[in-house]
Amino acid sequence: MNLRSALLGAVLLAATAAPAFAQDDALISKNQTIYDAEGKRVGKVTRVLEDGSALVIYKGKVVRIGASTLTEAEGKVTTSLSKKELARLD
Repeated sequence: MNLRSALLGAVLLAATAAPAFAQDDALISKNQTIYDAEGKRVGKVTRVLEDGSALVIYKGKVVRIGASTLTEAEGKVTTSLSKKELARLD
């Protein structure tokens, strides 16, 4: 019974550690401001997903900005998407 408990504990520990580690490596963090390709403010990050993409409220709706479009320079996070492209996101 002790081996079973130890194994179960190890599995649970590994399962809970993975998402926290993934967010530590994220380019962005909650409440950080994202700017568009022209340098204009898009909005603040409301949530960072496990894949590094960001949820932002943009023009009254929640949009997902993919991690592959994000870059960081001098503490400023920018998406390669234009305002027109952002308006088409879900």
